[in-house]
Amino acid sequence: MQQETHSSTENGEPSALDSPNSWVNEVLEPDQLTASKMRYGRRKLSRGTLILLWTLRAYVVFMVFIVSLAIWNAVHSGS
Repeated sequence: MQQETHSSTENGEPSALDSPNSWVNEVLEPDQLTASKMRYGRRKLSRGTLILLWTLRAYVVFMVFIVSLAIWNAVHSGS
């Protein structure tokens, strides 16, 4: 015969076995839990910072094109 296990305590509250990751709360320190960490929203960036970020993005795309072109030329110039 199998013995039934109940996932609630005697006073009707759910036990720690209800959550599949409940062991995490026991293993980690309190400051390591994400639930205990403060959440911050997205930071508003100034216009100059946004321009700088978009310039860097454009530079990366341009450099990927240049490197791809150099690889293409190196592969096809050997013939």
